[in-house]
Amino acid sequence: MLNKIHTVIFDLDGTLADSAILTTAAFEKVMPAFGLPVLDTETIKSAIGYANPGFYYRLFPEYPQETVFAAGQQVEDIELSILPTVKDNILFPDCRELLAELKKRRIRMNIASTGDYDHVHGILNAAKIADFFEKISCHQPDKTEMLKEMTAEGDKAGYIMVGDMNKDYDAARANGILSVGALYGYCREDDLGFDMYIRSPLELLDILYNERGTQ
Repeated sequence: MLNKIHTVIFDLDGTLADSAILTTAAFEKVMPAFGLPVLDTETIKSAIGYANPGFYYRLFPEYPQETVFAAGQQVEDIELSILPTVKDNILFPDCRELLAELKKRRIRMNIASTGDYDHVHGILNAAKIADFFEKISCHQPDKTEMLKEMTAEGDKAGYIMVGDMNKDYDAARANGILSVGALYGYCREDDLGFDMYIRSPLELLDILYNERGTQ
C-alpha cells in the first residue's frame, strides 16, 4: 500500500457529491425573484467549495451584497428541500462503491468540507453515506486547520486528501500529507497542484494499493 495509508480525508462538494445539481435547481427557483441572473451549471461549479456567503459573492460580484446574501439564504433552504428527492443520485458514479471497498479494507475515512452543517449532513444523510466516516468536519472557512486537527495523531504519511480545488491541495501540503485530485468531479484538467490525479473514484484503490494513477 502506498505509504501505508490508513486514513483518507475526502472533500464533499465536487469530490463525492455533484452538488451543482442542487444549486442549479435552486437558482432557477430563487434568483429571478431577486433580479439576479440564473447562472449556468459550469459557472456555478467554478465557485462550489467556497464557504458561504463567499460562494454567492464570487458568482454575483457586481450586485449588492445584501441582495445576494438574502437570495443565498433562500437558495440554501430550497437545496435542503430538494435533497430528499435527489437521494444518492447526488453522488458521482462509483463513489458509494469506493467508500464500501475502503471500509471493507479497514481504511478510515473522514470528511473535510467548508460547507455549512445542514448542507454537509443533509447530503451525507440523503445519500446514506454518513456512517462511512469516522470524523466529519465542516462549517469552517479554513480547511488547513481542519486537516491539522484531523492529522494531529499518528504518522502524517498515513493520511491522504482527496479533493477538487486548490484549497484542498494547499491544505494537504501545509499539513505534510499527499493530495489526490478528482478529475471525474470538479477538478480541472489544467490544475496541476495535486500530487496525483484520478479519473474515476475507484482509481483511488490503484493509488493506495498499486501506486498507479494519473501523474
